[in-house]
Amino acid sequence: MKNFIKKSTFLLLPLSLQFSFVYAVTADELLQIHKVTTTEMNSITTPQAGSIVFNTTEGTLYFYTGSVWKRLRATGSETVIQAGDNINISGNGSTATPYVIGGQ
Repeated sequence: MKNFIKKSTFLLLPLSLQFSFVYAVTADELLQIHKVTTTEMNSITTPQAGSIVFNTTEGTLYFYTGSVWKRLRATGSETVIQAGDNINISGNGSTATPYVIGGQ
């Protein structure tokens, strides 16, 4: 039995040392999101809800809600307004046409 433990330790030690090092991810192992232009994104027929694409025209991620493509995060200095039910938002946030929020 003692001999078996010595042999097992001798065989398992190199294996355990192999996994103790930090693993560096290479470019070949990264997850790649499909890249599309805005025109290509909008021409996808019947996308699945939850689909994600990288829009190369705008340089940002979009996801499909089941009815529309939505930008995943805000970029730059834009204002993001998320409206719930019974809220109407109009305008584009500029000085000429500021956002107007009102109930329906």
